[in-house]
Amino acid sequence: MMGNKRGSGHFEMIISFMFFVGFVFFLFVVLRVDDRVRISGAVVSGLYDSLEEEVYTNLSDVFVKANYTGAGSCFYVELPGRIFTYALGTGDSYVTDLSRVDVDSGLEGSGDGGDLNLEVGEKFFRVAISPEFDDDEVGGCEILNDYEMGSIDERRVFSYSALASRASDYYIDYEGVKSNLRVPDIFDFAIIPETLTAVKMEPQNGIPGLVEVIAKDYVVEVLYANGTVINERFSLLVW
Repeated sequence: MMGNKRGSGHFEMIISFMFFVGFVFFLFVVLRVDDRVRISGAVVSGLYDSLEEEVYTNLSDVFVKANYTGAGSCFYVELPGRIFTYALGTGDSYVTDLSRVDVDSGLEGSGDGGDLNLEVGEKFFRVAISPEFDDDEVGGCEILNDYEMGSIDERRVFSYSALASRASDYYIDYEGVKSNLRVPDIFDFAIIPETLTAVKMEPQNGIPGLVEVIAKDYVVEVLYANGTVINERFSLLVW
């Protein structure tokens, strides 16, 4: 009887030890997976911050009312730089009338403001200013001091041309783009827009099927050189 009890005690100790080792191993695996998820999530957030710094541009929108009655083919109004957050000297103009028809314009910016040249023919103007634009360089116009400006809307948006440039580089110099976006060496990444397939950044052979992928979606405004602004959803993936 004593031998049976001793053997039973040894068996219980072995079973207990196996349960203990299994539990420790389970915790080790779970904690490692959880740590990797947290790290990958931080990498995705950092990727978005780096992408924004790489491709953002500024956009200023303002409504202008100007009733020019002179004999010239164009006129200009002086925009005071102090009321704009972004320096006018870094941007060009894109102007339309109330019907969204393009109006020839040109912005001559300086540190103190800028002269906005406008084609004669309209009285109300929707004025957008951004480095993304390439204006018509209208110049040699007569000054108009009697004009009114509405409130100014200024914000950071994604530049479509900058996105297109990064997408091209992604397939030519992936490691260079990865370094510029500060993605750690042990990770790979992809940036997939919902509709703007021309600026997609994804491995040509697709994302490997047997890897853990951490993804997060961001909705941002994208500005085109023709003045169009769209909301686009981007999926940022890290594995």
